[in-house]
Amino acid sequence: MNIALTRKNVWTVAVRNYWWLSTVGGMYFVVGFWLWHGSRAAILSSMWFLVVAIVGLVLHYLISWHRRLPQVCMIMAHLLLGQAILIWQKSHLPLSDYTHLGNPASRDLLIYLVSTLIMGAMSMFAGAWGAVIALATHYAFIFNIHDEFSFKWIFPVFMVMAGGIVSTAFWRLDRAYDQLEVLANRDNLTGLLNRHRLVAEFDRLQVLAQAKDRPLLLVAWDLDGLKEINDQQGHAAGDDHIRNFANALQANVRHPSDARFGDAAFRVGGDEFISMHLDARDGENLMERVHQSCPSVSAGWVLCNSLTLDQSLTRADKALYDSKERRKKGLPRAAACD
Repeated sequence: MNIALTRKNVWTVAVRNYWWLSTVGGMYFVVGFWLWHGSRAAILSSMWFLVVAIVGLVLHYLISWHRRLPQVCMIMAHLLLGQAILIWQKSHLPLSDYTHLGNPASRDLLIYLVSTLIMGAMSMFAGAWGAVIALATHYAFIFNIHDEFSFKWIFPVFMVMAGGIVSTAFWRLDRAYDQLEVLANRDNLTGLLNRHRLVAEFDRLQVLAQAKDRPLLLVAWDLDGLKEINDQQGHAAGDDHIRNFANALQANVRHPSDARFGDAAFRVGGDEFISMHLDARDGENLMERVHQSCPSVSAGWVLCNSLTLDQSLTRADKALYDSKERRKKGLPRAAACD
C-alpha cells in the first residue's frame, strides 16, 4: 500500500493550487480584455488558456494520480500554451488592446511580466529541464535582446532560480513526510501497518464494504512457539520468524493499482497480527495459503461488516485461541516459516 496516495502531500496541494490560480488568472485576462473593450482576438486567445486551466482543474479532482510525470506534462503543456498565446498576442494584437496612448512599451512590459511568471512556474513544477525550456522560449520569442542591459535581462534568471528552489523543496519535503508517515504508521521490523493505523483502516474498509455491499473479513493471527524460538535460537532467529510470517501474510494481501485498496495487514503485538480482506466471506482458504509458507501460526476470523472494531477483535481472538488449542495437539514444537 502506498501511503503517500492516501494523503494530500505538498506536491498534490501545489498542483491543485496551480490549476485554481491558472483558472483565476485566465478569468482575469478574459474579463480584463472584455472590460477594456479589447479586440475579439484578445478575448478568444486568452480564453484558450482559461478553458485548458478549467479542464486541468476538473481532471485533477476526477483522476487518482499515482505518478508525477503525467501531471508535470499537463502543467508544462498548459504553461507552454500560455507562452505561445503571449507570443501570438505580441505579434498580432493591436496596441489598443493594451494602451490608449499607443505606447508599445506598456504592452511589452505586461507581456514580459506574465512571461516571467510562467517561467517561474515551469521551473517550479518541472525542475531543471523546465527552467531550460522556460529560458529558451522567453529569450527567443518574448524578450527583446536589443534592449539595453537592465534588470529585465537578469530578472527571468532570478525567477527560474526561485522556481528551482521551490521545486527542490517540493521533492525534499515530500520525501521527509513519506519517511515520517512510514515511521508513524508502519511496523519497523516487518513493514506492515501498525496498531496506530488499525482504527483508521477498519473504519475506511467498513465504509467501503458498505458502499459496495461486499463482505469484510477480519483475521487475527498468532505465531505459535515464538518464545521457544527466542529462547533456543536467539532473538535474531525470532525476528526472522516474524519477518517470514509477515512476508507470507503480505503475499496474500491484494495490491490493486488504485488508491481504493481493499486489503490491509497489521502487526499489533510481538507475535500478534491482524489482516482485513474486502470481498472475502471466510478465512479458510486464506489460512490454508498462509499455512503452506508458515505452518506455525494459528488464526481466527470473523465477518465484521456490522461489528465495531472492539467486537470484531474480541470474536476473532476467541476463534483464534480455539484454533490455537486445537493446533497445539498436532504441533509439539514450533516450526519456522519458509
